[in-house]
Amino acid sequence: MGTKSLRVAKMRLDLKNPRILQATSQREALQKIIDDQDLKLVLLAESIVKNGLNPMDRFLVVPSEDETGKYTVIEGNRRFAAIKILQNPTVLTGLNVRTSVQKRLEALALDFDVKTLEPLDCFEVPAREDGAMWIQQRHTGENQGRGIVDWNGVARARFRGSDPALQALDFVLKHGELQEDQQAEIENNFPITTLDRLLSTPDVRSIVGIEITGGKLLTGLPFDEVMKPLSRMVRDLASNIINVTKLKLQPQMVAYAKGLGTDLPDLSQLSDTIVPVEDLVPPPVGGSTSSDNPPPNGGTESKGGKTTGSGTSSSPKKPRATARKTLVPRGSSLNVANPKIAEIAKELRTLPLANYPHAISVLLRVFLELSVDQYLTHHGIALRIKTPGGPTIDKKLQKKVAEAIDNMVSSGVPTRELDGIRKGISDKHNPLHIDTLHNYIHNAFYSPTERDLTVAWDNAQPFFERLWP
Repeated sequence: MGTKSLRVAKMRLDLKNPRILQATSQREALQKIIDDQDLKLVLLAESIVKNGLNPMDRFLVVPSEDETGKYTVIEGNRRFAAIKILQNPTVLTGLNVRTSVQKRLEALALDFDVKTLEPLDCFEVPAREDGAMWIQQRHTGENQGRGIVDWNGVARARFRGSDPALQALDFVLKHGELQEDQQAEIENNFPITTLDRLLSTPDVRSIVGIEITGGKLLTGLPFDEVMKPLSRMVRDLASNIINVTKLKLQPQMVAYAKGLGTDLPDLSQLSDTIVPVEDLVPPPVGGSTSSDNPPPNGGTESKGGKTTGSGTSSSPKKPRATARKTLVPRGSSLNVANPKIAEIAKELRTLPLANYPHAISVLLRVFLELSVDQYLTHHGIALRIKTPGGPTIDKKLQKKVAEAIDNMVSSGVPTRELDGIRKGISDKHNPLHIDTLHNYIHNAFYSPTERDLTVAWDNAQPFFERLWP
């Protein structure tokens, strides 16, 4: 038993892999993994080509029962199958593989050199049962801490970086005078994505006196006034007084914000001086806010909360609404789990519409199909269809979107919520029509307009948010 470095040729797929029904040959095992993983195998192969293998993961192997000098992979069969295909995509010949999946794997193989990975880091155990405990810990959940403990939403947010919702939460945790047990409960189990939905809604931000610019949560309010609504939101979410079910739609979020009552800020105290919320500190007992949160550039703050400079006062100012410059508005909540699709979503959030309409139109079309494919695969809905008396072919995008909509409705999503996407993909005059999206890519004489793209997104946004809740 111990560490071992092996070449691909020395390793074999596990014919008893728990992911699949028992296989009788290496070829059958590969086919069953492809059947089970489908698009997931492509995404894994993409990651391997782009980033290599995860240095924290080794293959667990046992000596082969059938071939001397060879080793069976009892943990890491997906990774090993992807490597075998990338090393030699001809192994797919004669297997039942979706055309689009095979093409993508073959294209990835062109950029792959197995020498960059070999020898593979492995750990050898004498027999299958000797590795069972480790495999069970890895694949059967946290096991009270013995297995891999998943990050909660707050931990994931901290890893991604300090987004506005996390800035608000940390502000409340640091200065909100919460009890120690309250802080621990919030850190361990807080719905950070729901707070993000609230703060990403422009009308909610106007009600509570905050802005978001460049990923920063900003305010012109003094410490005490901005603390009131943010602390209330955090406490309500932590105690489940309000939850995502009650905040699905924008009107629900606005109604909640308006109903904060005594925790609503006094917007007459809004100042021209907009500062990051995370930079605010509590005023000293019996002191004034201005001494602890001085405005920049030499300004001074008057008793009424107005900022003055050079002897001139300015009137209270509400948070400024910024014009929409990108396809995806700030109020759109997308929790995209797939790394590549998340990068596409990020580009749709950041590329200026005025400068990159062609690139954005193509990305929109790609984002739609990849997102729908992920959703259907996750829900066990086939991406291919067998034609009467003919071959099995990929489903049309319009059919896949329709099937995703039907699945959502059958799961309880209100039909009305999805009217925009349902009508958009079938109405040839709608900017979201499938043929229009195709024309952006294939028709050299068909160009998108900013207006068409924003209308297309707005019609599809509730659908996308259901794809990536």
